[in-house]
Amino acid sequence: MAFTAEAISQANQQAALSKIAESGPWVIYKVDRSDLVVPMTVQPVIVSTTSDDPKERWLEIGTSWFQHPEDWAAVPADDGPESWQKVDAKIDLNRRQGEPADPSRKVDIVKPAENISVVELEPVKISNTKLEDEAISFSVDKVGVPVLVRMSYFPNWKVENAQGPYRVAPNMMVVIPTKNNIRLHYGYTRVDFSAYFMTFVGVCTMAVRWRGRQVARRRKTARR
Repeated sequence: MAFTAEAISQANQQAALSKIAESGPWVIYKVDRSDLVVPMTVQPVIVSTTSDDPKERWLEIGTSWFQHPEDWAAVPADDGPESWQKVDAKIDLNRRQGEPADPSRKVDIVKPAENISVVELEPVKISNTKLEDEAISFSVDKVGVPVLVRMSYFPNWKVENAQGPYRVAPNMMVVIPTKNNIRLHYGYTRVDFSAYFMTFVGVCTMAVRWRGRQVARRRKTARR
């Protein structure tokens, strides 16, 4: 989407963007080759996020891969099968901008600490992709080959007929089909169930206290 005259002008010059609609001052474009589920050519690598701040390290990995893909021979993942290569990431101090605790400091650029062994993947044909309110379904002609789901990762995503989903940079998902028809849906985690249970306990506690106060008031009124 573009709003300003400058942004619209630049967007109109991009071959990969096609204008599909306008709404008031907004101009809406479609990005070519923006399929929701796509094949992968190289097997991902698992990158260790062990650090004092795992969230910050994943932010570094995701932005580094997105902005400097030439440093990565394979897309970084934070988890995956035992067969995937595991590597560590190190900060590129030569490209650091700002020092720790400096307000102007930018996110560190990280790169693999060792060479990545490139594992090429077999071509996969993806079809019947369907996006629902809280689900994604699609079909593949081969099982056992990772495919990329261009949807933001969150722990609540669950998958049927596939392994995963595994979080990959910058923050998307990879699944490994075990059957030809795959479905991801947005479910619940243990944290969700724990939160619901605590909410239920809290509501019950408030109700019991409220009821107790009502009974106490009635007894005082009766004594008078």
